[in-house]
Amino acid sequence: QKKVMDNENLTCSHLFLVRQHMTVGQKQLGEFGCSVKQYLKDVSVQQDCFHVTAVRLPDGLTFVVYEFWESEEQWKSHLQSARSKAFQHVKVDTLTQPETVSTLFIPAAWCTLDGK
Repeated sequence: QKKVMDNENLTCSHLFLVRQHMTVGQKQLGEFGCSVKQYLKDVSVQQDCFHVTAVRLPDGLTFVVYEFWESEEQWKSHLQSARSKAFQHVKVDTLTQPETVSTLFIPAAWCTLDGK
């Protein structure tokens, strides 16, 4: 895990937040679950990705993935990677409706992983 703050000087002034909202078919839940776990593992080691996490909502079939990138350009570059394309293919096969993707720039000063 990386910090955005470095000795009180910002490494970057803003982060690019990507939110993916997905509803999975009951029969495809196992396949999707394995795929999202691998995706999180792959993305978490990307140097330009500050943080990535997934939340499974109480209905058990809806997932939200949050990715914090250093810039929009780095996220767009990530979309062209083999790991991103593999996850996209699984989503095509397992989602019951199109995913909803939203993005937002947030101040980097809001994000620290050390709880300070």
